[in-house]
Amino acid sequence: MVEKPSVRFGLIVNPVAGRPKDPGHWNPVIEELRRRFPAGALRITRGPGDERPAVAELLKLPVDRIVVAGGDGSVHQVVDALMSSSLPAEARPAIGFVPLGSGNDFARGLGTPLTPFEAIRALDSARERPIDLGKITFLGETPSRSAYWMNQSYLGFGARVVDRVSRGSRPADQRAYVRAALREVVHSPVHRYSLQSDEHPAESTEAANLLITNGRYSGSGMLTSPNADPSDGRFDVVFVGPIGRLRLLRGLQRFRAGTHLSLPEVRTWKATSFVVHGERPDEIVEADGDIVGKLPVRYDILPGAIRVMVPASPST
Repeated sequence: MVEKPSVRFGLIVNPVAGRPKDPGHWNPVIEELRRRFPAGALRITRGPGDERPAVAELLKLPVDRIVVAGGDGSVHQVVDALMSSSLPAEARPAIGFVPLGSGNDFARGLGTPLTPFEAIRALDSARERPIDLGKITFLGETPSRSAYWMNQSYLGFGARVVDRVSRGSRPADQRAYVRAALREVVHSPVHRYSLQSDEHPAESTEAANLLITNGRYSGSGMLTSPNADPSDGRFDVVFVGPIGRLRLLRGLQRFRAGTHLSLPEVRTWKATSFVVHGERPDEIVEADGDIVGKLPVRYDILPGAIRVMVPASPST
């Protein structure tokens, strides 16, 4: 790539994304990034959460674009750090993706190549696209706290599966999510929620799974929200009502294929804001592969809040 002198790049690399056995597994990717972006400011993370100080350092330089080489967790940390800064929307650097993780679900939905070297090459002709972000406000916390996210947020069964995968020692790939889902089917409790939004009547209900989505994919390639559009200014809410264990197991494959919306237990609707209270005090909230807090929460869509670099000719 011929780096344009007028564009200032920051590079954030998570060398343990995907949990490789070889500590130098991603060194060739780092070298390729150095070669393609010789003037880029490179920051290599050393542990979870290091993306946040890396973003703070890059913003002081400043930079126009931040290329994140990592998984969904790295992207989540970068987005949250950018949104927590004092920069106005028009001054926030655009984000590019070099998928190194096991899921890479938001990049997948944008058509970014999922092979690292192909993703780097795709940055040559990448264009910038404004997309929406989700904001979660934790209503039970004092002082008030918010988290920002890009792809999907799970409650109920899905959040517990992600929590189980994140506590494991194996890569968070499709097999890990399937194993965790099979175990969680046996142990997952009934989830009782109070739901309210401007676009949907208030209700108290039981649910097996509840997703608030901006992107289409989660769980390492599951097409969980096939109608989601990260640029339409609205969430897609996917609600899965009470469902028997055997039927839930059989339905997992339909979630992967994106054909689950026709199941009688599944409802979906659009929303720009969404408030959820839970009956249980231990109801966890997941966003972009991280457990970010507990209910009650308020979700708000932030239209066009950030720009991302997408291939000129998406691969999907």
